[in-house]
Amino acid sequence: MDRGDDALVAQLYDVCRSSDAVSRVNQFDYTPEEYAANLRWSFPGEHDVLLAARDGGTVLGYAQVWFPERDNLDKTWFELFVHPEHRRQGVGSALVERVERVVRDEGRSLALPEAFVPPGHRDDAPAARFAARHGYEVADTEVVRSLRLPVDAAVLDRFEASAREAMGEAYRLEVHRGGVPEPLRAGLCAVSNRLALDAPSGDIEFEAESMTPDDYQQLLEHERSLQRERLTALAIEVATGDVVAYTDLVLPHGDPTFVFQWGTLVMPEHRGHRLGMAVKVANLRALAGLDPARRTVRTMNAEDNPWMVGINVDLGFEVVEEALMLRKDL
Repeated sequence: MDRGDDALVAQLYDVCRSSDAVSRVNQFDYTPEEYAANLRWSFPGEHDVLLAARDGGTVLGYAQVWFPERDNLDKTWFELFVHPEHRRQGVGSALVERVERVVRDEGRSLALPEAFVPPGHRDDAPAARFAARHGYEVADTEVVRSLRLPVDAAVLDRFEASAREAMGEAYRLEVHRGGVPEPLRAGLCAVSNRLALDAPSGDIEFEAESMTPDDYQQLLEHERSLQRERLTALAIEVATGDVVAYTDLVLPHGDPTFVFQWGTLVMPEHRGHRLGMAVKVANLRALAGLDPARRTVRTMNAEDNPWMVGINVDLGFEVVEEALMLRKDL
């Protein structure tokens, strides 16, 4: 499909928004311009394929399939959306069949979509039943949590104090807006690339990712084109100057009340010093100063990751959704 076709992209946007409206819990808002810019951009080191089911000139549903090019070369990820008015007519099934054909043609053996379901409905939600009918098994479950803002200052004070006591003088904290400075980017990439490797992922084995400082710069430029803000909190080992922990908050332009909590990781050899809590508290404080109108932070973690889940629960995150990490061997 021609992603430069504004009329076509507008239809895809409508399908995506309409699908999420009936399938997701408390989804965030984004503008048609943000959607189009994301659809037309590829992260360095991967490519994607866009597949649509159409009746004449009307898009009924579509799938977007991502293929990493430097790591995890046996895997592919995809998302699938069907407009509510055209469900139960075989559109989703036809798209799944086409996706699997494309995945095989690319020489990949493992398809990894995800399905979001209301809490407690892992088996009976429509998305879960649809996946099971097409041979997809649940490899892992991530729990989506939401934090109401602003966070009570006394809560942040308490956890900041406990984290600083555990850190001692061995580490310092920094918070950066719009990306970290160039001297720290190689260190940040090294920590971030471990996220797929270290985060619990059920019965799927991942390789470390391969983001470079140049890739990171392209990501920041893309986010600036979307008018997004990024806050990155780092823990740095004083003795070496190495980045040993990080966390990201991303503020979308199209929803002035919403914040994404993206990656958080502490390097294995530096765990046990409350660095995960320290960087999250530092970022939440920076967020309150930068944009106090934001009202919600959304995050998701594997349910078998008690360390990060514990931090989020302590900070006040509440369960709103479950994400079924699905797999099918092709």
